This record gives sequence, structure tokens and C-alpha cells, in this order.
Amino acid sequence: MKLSFRAERTGGEGAIVIEEMPGNGADDTVGGSGKRLARWRMIAGRCAVVSATVVWLVGTLLWVTVQDSIPILSGVYYALPLPVLMVAGGLACAASLWGGFDCRLTASCLLILEMQVIVWGGQVFRGSVDEPPADAHRFVFWNVCRGNFGYDSAADELAGLDADVIALVEATEQAEYPDFWTSRIPGYSAMRLGSGMMILCRGEILKMKPGNVTVPEEPEAVCRYRIISLRVDGVLMRVLLMDVKSNPLMFRKPAFIRLAELAAELSDQPLIVAADFNTPINSVWIDQLRARLTNSFEAAGEGYRETWPTLFPVLCLDQVWANDQVTWHRSRHGWSIRSDHRSVTTDFSFDKTSQD
Repeated sequence: MKLSFRAERTGGEGAIVIEEMPGNGADDTVGGSGKRLARWRMIAGRCAVVSATVVWLVGTLLWVTVQDSIPILSGVYYALPLPVLMVAGGLACAASLWGGFDCRLTASCLLILEMQVIVWGGQVFRGSVDEPPADAHRFVFWNVCRGNFGYDSAADELAGLDADVIALVEATEQAEYPDFWTSRIPGYSAMRLGSGMMILCRGEILKMKPGNVTVPEEPEAVCRYRIISLRVDGVLMRVLLMDVKSNPLMFRKPAFIRLAELAAELSDQPLIVAADFNTPINSVWIDQLRARLTNSFEAAGEGYRETWPTLFPVLCLDQVWANDQVTWHRSRHGWSIRSDHRSVTTDFSFDKTSQD
């Protein structure tokens, strides 16, 4: 117990009475604890604000400079998509307003954040497009997530899309067998491609050629692909189906250099490239494709672009591309709880020269 003292003068001149009084020790202890807690909260808040600011500035610097071109920085780039940067930037701007920082600094932060929001919105949102022509064909690509959410319900959803060609990755266990799909989606021929890949077609599946991309630094293939020859509505075409390894620290350059080579080699027929690239569409390595291929969403997208993860998509990992013998009419990304990836549904036509 703490003691306090009260001193007062009494009748005699110079006489002082000193009296012991009990102090409220409990209140003092509670008050001290409250102050310490408040101090720690303030420190934690400041650390959070500083961390958010650092993440925002470092991520923004990466996006406007080297992106994922340097192996050691590529994982950081993939972990900081624009929506994450915008949240961090919003926290930094709110802290600068609340903390009374220099108004010029606050205005600069707000300007950078506003530019990011405008750029991101312009990239990922598309308005409605015209209805495809009556003779258009439909191609669907979907990562079905190893059936973690049920293959039967996934088959029901695919049947409702009414596609001419369906390409799947991560189709494992019973979904690796063609009979599973043809029994649930009548009217299709199907082929097991290996490595969890499957192709279904309302036409003829003529042949398949497998391939891998390997590098000395990785014990497993960094990319697996299949070249499938089809006949759709009397037209010979090819589908290049790919699944790139998901390791965020893996350097993507070899996979995309090989893909660009394949696009050149297979340019004599209509070619559709469908893949879970596990690489955002903003990657510098995706630019390897743009010389010969056109992305379906960039050409004729409708709705929201990002495909992963389904509940709050912040990255466009699932993509469909085609060469100049294919014309895109509409591309939409589906919403489903049957996978952690959104499906890609595209309507297209063959170039007239391909039909001759």
C-alpha cells in the first residue's frame, strides 16, 4: 500500500502536524497499466502504418520498373498485385492525414493512389460487348482444382456452358478418365492428356503431343504442355494446353520463351493457347506472347478480368490466347465455388482462310 502525507499548520506558530493517509494503490496500478497498454497500441499502430507505407512504396516501385524480370524480386512482385498495393496505399494516406504530415506529402500520396486505382480499374473491368455471330464457336478453359469442391457439380456447370471445346487442368483422380466426362456431358469426345489435363470436343480429337519445359535449377518441370489437334466444324485447329508450376520463386522466363517458340511453330493452323500460367497477365514474360497471339479478354472481354482466388480475385492467372487465324467475339470469366480458379469462356470464329 502506498502512503501519502498531509501537512497543515495548527494553532501554535510554526507548529506543523504531519498525518499519514492511505493512498489508492489499486487505482495507480490500473492507471499505469492503461498508459502502458495505450503506449503499446500506439507503437503497434505506428509500426503497421510504416509497414504498409514501405510495402506500398516498394511494390509500386517494382510495378513501374523491373516488375518480375529479376529472379530474386519476382516472388515479391507476384505477392503484391495492385489491389494489395492500393489497400496498403490507402492505409498510408489515411495515416498521413490523421497524423498531420506535411500537406504536400499527403497530396503526393493521394495522387499516386488515385493513379493506381484508375490504371487498375481500366485494366480489369470491361463493359458489355456485342452478341457473337450465330456461327461462332465456344471454347472453355478451367482449372478444376483437383476436384476439391466436387467433380460432379463441376461437370454440371461445364455442361451448362454449351462449349464446342473444353480444356481442363488439375483434373485428377476419376476426372482423368474420359468416361467420367462423356457420361456426364453427352455429345463430346474426350481424351486423357496426362498430368491432370483433359480435352473434350464436339468434333474429332485427332492426336496429342506432350512436352515439358525443364531448367537445371528445378528438379521438376517448370511447365507441362500438350499440343492437341482437333477438327471442329470441319476446320483443323490446334489447342496448346499448359500448366505452369505454381512456385512463386520460380523464374518464368524459360516457360514463356518455349511458349513463344511453339506459337511460331504452330502458326500454320488456327491455334488457341489455354493455360493456368500461375503468372499474372502484367508479367514482363507474358509480353513474349503478344507478337503472335491475342489475349481473349484484352480483345473482347466482358466483366471483371482477374481469375484467382475465386472469392476475391486479384490476379489474372488463367488466360486464353489465339493466333491471327482466330477472331475473338466475347470473353467472360465465370464465378463458381467449385474451384479456387474462375473459368474462362470465349466465343470465337475461324479466319475465312482457315475454312477454305
